[in-house]
Amino acid sequence: MRIVDLSQPLSPRTPRSSDHPQVTFETLRWYSRDGMKAHQITASLHSGTHVDAPALYFSGGDTIEQLSLDGFWGTALVVDVDLEPRGVISAEHLEKIAGDIQPGEMLALYTGYSKNIYDEENYILRAPGLGKSGVDWIVEHGVKAVWVDSPSAEHIFSRSRQWKKLRPEQWPDDLFDPAEFPPAYAHKTFLPAGIMMVENVSEALGQFVGQRVTLMALPVKYEGVEGAPCRAVALLDL
Repeated sequence: MRIVDLSQPLSPRTPRSSDHPQVTFETLRWYSRDGMKAHQITASLHSGTHVDAPALYFSGGDTIEQLSLDGFWGTALVVDVDLEPRGVISAEHLEKIAGDIQPGEMLALYTGYSKNIYDEENYILRAPGLGKSGVDWIVEHGVKAVWVDSPSAEHIFSRSRQWKKLRPEQWPDDLFDPAEFPPAYAHKTFLPAGIMMVENVSEALGQFVGQRVTLMALPVKYEGVEGAPCRAVALLDL
């Protein structure tokens, strides 16, 4: 078996939502003083390639260590979401590119926006994402997990209330119909339904477009929290 790494590197360069802290590595031990090197990390649990748990939005929801690992591996259909910046992934679009997905399979959305991870403003604010109809389509088709090579499968329009405060010039009132983008609709629909979300996957996902491939993302077993970094990989037969 060959393993292909699909994880983004985690460092102070890693893009993150503007209300999350920058990743930092503080040196605790030095070769000169201690004969060794050791660091501690400061980061949001939602930095880099990571997974979310229902507790992110639901006070009684499962936390990371309570989730079954069965939800994070299996056969995935990888599709090319070839859309313009801030393009909306609709049910109609998914029917064209993923209409043959089977219940219990995972859906991996390759937006190509992972190419922009070090163009932080572009990556965070302009990636394509799911509209309400796209979210509903995924639920109706029994998809087990959604992977994406962007900050989130959730369209940025679904977080417009936050971003209007942070960057009001980016959000004119006529930019979109709020009824099509309820707040956090993808997360609030997928997570309680047991549909796992793997976010910030790397550009390496693109090599599998149009294929079915075994994907695995194993979250760190933190206790009592709503998210965790993971190592995301594709498993290929030799």
